Amino acid sequence: MGLSTSLNTAIGGLNAAQVGIGIVSQNVANAGTTGYVRRTVSTADSLSGLTVGVQSTQVQRLLDKIVQHQLWQEASGAAYTSTRANSLSNLDKLYGAPGSATALDTIFNKFTGALQSLQNDPSSYSLRAQVLDNATQLARQLNTLSNGVQALRSQAESGIATAVTKVNDLLSALSKVNTRIVGSPNDSATAGLKDQRDLILSELSQYVDIKTTEDARGSVSVVTGSGTQLFDGQAAVTFKFDEHAGLGPDDQWDTDPAKRSVGTIKIIDASGNASDAIANRIFRSGEIAANIELRDKTLVQAQAQLDEIAAQMSKALSENFLPSAAYPPSPAAQTGLDLDLGFDATKQRLNTLTFDYTPTPPGPTQRFTFVNAPAGTVLPIGSDPSNKTIAIDFSAGPASVAAQIQNALDTNGATGFTVGNPSGSLLRISEPGGRVAGLGAKTGVLAADSATSGMPLFVDADNKPFIGSYDDATRKVGLAGRIAVNADVIRNSALLVGPTGTAAGDATRPKALLESLTSSVRSFDNSSSPDGATASFSGTITNFVQRVVSSQGQAVEAAKRLDEGQQVALASIQSRFQETSQVNVDQEMSMLIELQTAYAANARIISTMKEMMDVLMRV
Repeated sequence: MGLSTSLNTAIGGLNAAQVGIGIVSQNVANAGTTGYVRRTVSTADSLSGLTVGVQSTQVQRLLDKIVQHQLWQEASGAAYTSTRANSLSNLDKLYGAPGSATALDTIFNKFTGALQSLQNDPSSYSLRAQVLDNATQLARQLNTLSNGVQALRSQAESGIATAVTKVNDLLSALSKVNTRIVGSPNDSATAGLKDQRDLILSELSQYVDIKTTEDARGSVSVVTGSGTQLFDGQAAVTFKFDEHAGLGPDDQWDTDPAKRSVGTIKIIDASGNASDAIANRIFRSGEIAANIELRDKTLVQAQAQLDEIAAQMSKALSENFLPSAAYPPSPAAQTGLDLDLGFDATKQRLNTLTFDYTPTPPGPTQRFTFVNAPAGTVLPIGSDPSNKTIAIDFSAGPASVAAQIQNALDTNGATGFTVGNPSGSLLRISEPGGRVAGLGAKTGVLAADSATSGMPLFVDADNKPFIGSYDDATRKVGLAGRIAVNADVIRNSALLVGPTGTAAGDATRPKALLESLTSSVRSFDNSSSPDGATASFSGTITNFVQRVVSSQGQAVEAAKRLDEGQQVALASIQSRFQETSQVNVDQEMSMLIELQTAYAANARIISTMKEMMDVLMRV
């Protein structure tokens, strides 16, 4: 090897050491900088004839791409769980801890306790006032909870709007950075651009679950977990969200734009074609998915639970039971039952009629529940297989009611019974073998001054009674936000004891009101099931209130545990990612010493070459 060759080799070594020192300096300067990935310089042999030297080839970013992709997936999951946990925690604060002074079950129990005291002393004016005071507190608490739930839904709606705007901004920024990366030399500047790109992708993963690939040019492609292309060298789609402010209980999402009263996300491709991203389930994790689920499912169910409490309380307190009498009267052998459907239609409305019978061959008692609704109406499926619920029209009078019941029994396998209207308002069901086990009806009381045990203590807006009839079903949504104490009862607390003319010490109505809440077993709507079950369940209103409050606390705890677990998983994968990508200053200092040594050695070689050249020149 000649002197000139040795000199060139040493100069190449100096240059490589200088580049390496520059990279080490950059690493140290950016230690702790968010998104910065540690760099190193790769070197290769430089062959020139028979001479071997060294040259710097490219700047490499030290990261594990598999771990990086896992990190983005876990980040999406963590954003999803934390968004849900935070919202449910706020909802739990509204409900209060079970048994606490401000909890719904505590306020409900104070109301039933006041009714118990009034039952013991119906003539007490102060106890009547206490019942009204506690009833007002209960109604206002339901109002507050309903408003709080809708505020959280509006917050989720706003969160979706903010996130959609951010996603569009991130895709636009990604397009600019990606364009600069493609075709650029793989040097330190390009490494910095890739850091920016990965930082954008990391932030994007907070809002939507993503998967990425990178081609040989450094260009990235981004798809969602559902397979929708978001980016392929440039933004493939844009998102549009029509935010609705101030959501109410009636505001729901629907695939039909005419029925939808909340915002939906439109995804628009490069050709301008638009589709509904929510309907197509494009968002499956991340903050957007969590807010969609909160707005359209979790908080809607919370509202349904509150509305069910309000509806069941209003209905239970305003119910009046119509008993039946034996037919024929004693001492003759009983073959059926008579039910008198005569009542003041201005003060009561027939809601349901029940018929119990013994099947053949003998087995458990079976029941038909006839609901006052247009014939053919599809009613919710109950959880009790021995109870068939059928819609019939009560408005045409007893003769028509008898004919409809007869037809329902015959077509549903309950044969052998005779249903008739022997006179006036009388309904009779008989069977020679004595298989008629029960017959009764429930009316909804419309006026507090009605001569009944029940009364409309709680009412809807404009002091309108809510008796739980089929016609009331459309008013059930949002009832918790509107429920109030009957103004007629507030003006005249004696109505808590009975209609005008009732003896002051008569405990019949207070006893009936209390039992309707604490003893009467009722069937609750499946859409409001606290445990998320699809079938309805039975229990007292007291039981239901307790289940709603306790299940809400359980849901919050479950969401917190899920979020804690997801945050642990995220922290673990972040730690793995940082093992290779994070700058270690001690490691960089060690590398700097090696480079300094190499630089000094190459400099010494150059110095020696100079001395040798000087000797030759002096010859």
